[in-house]
Amino acid sequence: MESKRRIYLQDLQPPPKAREEDDIEWLCRSLNLFTKKDEDKSTYKVFKTLVEASISGEPKTSTEIARKLNLTRGTVLFHLKKFHSSGLIARISGRRYALRQPSLEETIEDMMRDSQRIFERMRRIAAEIDKELGVEKRW
Repeated sequence: MESKRRIYLQDLQPPPKAREEDDIEWLCRSLNLFTKKDEDKSTYKVFKTLVEASISGEPKTSTEIARKLNLTRGTVLFHLKKFHSSGLIARISGRRYALRQPSLEETIEDMMRDSQRIFERMRRIAAEIDKELGVEKRW
């Protein structure tokens, strides 16, 4: 059975200067992963930890992330659930988490392919609806 993914995109201007913290925060905001309550930037911290763990090839458990960042396990699990449902991360070998691909760039590319598949399915159905309703293409 196909898992449901929820990807919410915001068209935000990237930071004017390349800085790791700003760039990661911009990426999280572009994927609508921040909430209004996230005053301690726990989203950013958990996500950065996952990126580092993925690049080093060492997926992390929620408990390991919570200890490292001095956050509650509940907070970490909240973020992991959001990341997982958006398609950013995958569960690896049971209780460990990492980016769904070895690098952040490959993960974003994979998410783009997911989106393209969804839109292609929608386009095909829309074409069938147009045909049934007698809508003619002008081009």
